[in-house]
Amino acid sequence: MDVKHVPVLIVGAGAAGLATSALLAKHGVGSLLVEKRSEVFIYPKARNLSFRSLEILRGLGLADEVHAIAQGVSAMVSRPTLNSAEEHQAFDVDAIFSPFKDLSPEPGGQYCPQSALEPILLAHIRRGGSQARYNTELGSFVPDENGVTAVVRDRQSGTTETVRADYLVAADGVHSPVRDALGVTTSGCGALPIYVVFVYFRGPWRKFVSKLGDGDGIQVKNPDVEGIFLPVRDDFGMFITTYFPGLGETADQFTAQRCAELLIKGIGEPIDIEVIDVAPWQPYEQVADQFRSGRVFLVGDSAHTMPPFKAGGANTAVQSAHNLAWKLAAVLNGSAGPALLTTYHTERYPVGRFNARQSLTGPSLAFLRLDDNRPQLSAGEEAPMFPLLIGYQYRSAAVVSDDPVPADPHAVSLVEELHGQPGTRVPHAWVVDRGERVCTLDLLGPGFTLFTGDDDAAWSDAAASVSADLCVPIRLQRIGTELDVDGFWSAAAGLAPDEALLVRPDDFVAWRADKLPDSPKNELGRVLCQVLARTA
Repeated sequence: MDVKHVPVLIVGAGAAGLATSALLAKHGVGSLLVEKRSEVFIYPKARNLSFRSLEILRGLGLADEVHAIAQGVSAMVSRPTLNSAEEHQAFDVDAIFSPFKDLSPEPGGQYCPQSALEPILLAHIRRGGSQARYNTELGSFVPDENGVTAVVRDRQSGTTETVRADYLVAADGVHSPVRDALGVTTSGCGALPIYVVFVYFRGPWRKFVSKLGDGDGIQVKNPDVEGIFLPVRDDFGMFITTYFPGLGETADQFTAQRCAELLIKGIGEPIDIEVIDVAPWQPYEQVADQFRSGRVFLVGDSAHTMPPFKAGGANTAVQSAHNLAWKLAAVLNGSAGPALLTTYHTERYPVGRFNARQSLTGPSLAFLRLDDNRPQLSAGEEAPMFPLLIGYQYRSAAVVSDDPVPADPHAVSLVEELHGQPGTRVPHAWVVDRGERVCTLDLLGPGFTLFTGDDDAAWSDAAASVSADLCVPIRLQRIGTELDVDGFWSAAAGLAPDEALLVRPDDFVAWRADKLPDSPKNELGRVLCQVLARTA
């Protein structure tokens, strides 16, 4: 039997699966991605990317393509009807993201719907030589100690192919067949009693909202109809509304004719409307109790599904993919021990659980009719946006720290600021490098990066020696007074001239040396072996 071998088989080509493939390729690991859909999403779905997700895409060299989609994050205004002159701002998006403008080289948020993000990632993957097959589904898989044997099927021809993968990544959504086949249980509220209908339509409705940007939404509220209009492209639009089974309402009542009537009442003027599709939907708050089962890993909605009310779903998915990709690559290329992979669940489960729970509330809830008996956060439980965006701290064997072990390993560790603490994203600061203003995140290498100060000689020798001994790339970045001309880095990281920060390939601080060790080489080697789960 002819068996195709791939390092990583990825199931599902949403944001999580595509990001995983792209990030693996960045670290030199090829993958085969299979997706049962026939094409990328043509509907917006997830619409806004946070600055942390934008940083990850920046690291892939995709920032310009993403920024070309639109400027800023999508806004929301409210009107009685679309053709009404009466209008007010539904909420202040700038006020939400302005506190984070100095935390990143990227804007606080960026409108980039999934329908635009997927083609960008797909083209990037194919340029890099990895495979992505649509109209292809996972038929079966059998994991063992050394890998996963899977059968994939072309849905058009019906032909099957056996694939042998070292690892399988399940990015196959909230109802993940892979997760169910593994018997991985989930926790959380599950399906929320929020019943939504998406109506996709075509017609000359954009003339009533010509002053709004492509990513902006319009809430319409009048005695006849209540919902949100969102642009897709050209005259193609989407309308979101809710219904209440407790009042005898059902999704079946939203026929094409009734939807056309609702749209015209919402627009406020009779125009020609063609209803393309009507799709009922329920949000979930659900987190897998394990993100790993042997050689299989869960990413995205299969691991952590959350309501869209704080735009956390796709962003959390991309960031989980970022955490996993470098670890898989390090194990596959032999620079790390297999135990490194256990830290994926250790680090990302608390974040996924926290983000999912916090997503029970959010600004967009105010624009839909909802049942007050739905699951909600208790008084005082809602956290500010900073912890969801970047204010979390990994606590695992892949982070070396003298901090006490948390009493509850499943609880997320939060920080109020980023100052180079082990387990946090390395601080952003603008410095001058060879006459150009650059961000510290742009100074990171694809492997590990060691930031030092003016007294870098001992660290430079140590990094070169350890890198050669362990065959692990370490980029040395000296940020002293010559580069840190404005003092931004010193203020952000607080490094003395003889101190150092070791940063992992996912931009998170692995270790902080608050003084020069007696033997920088021995200490750096010890730390790197611990992070990579190596004995030597």
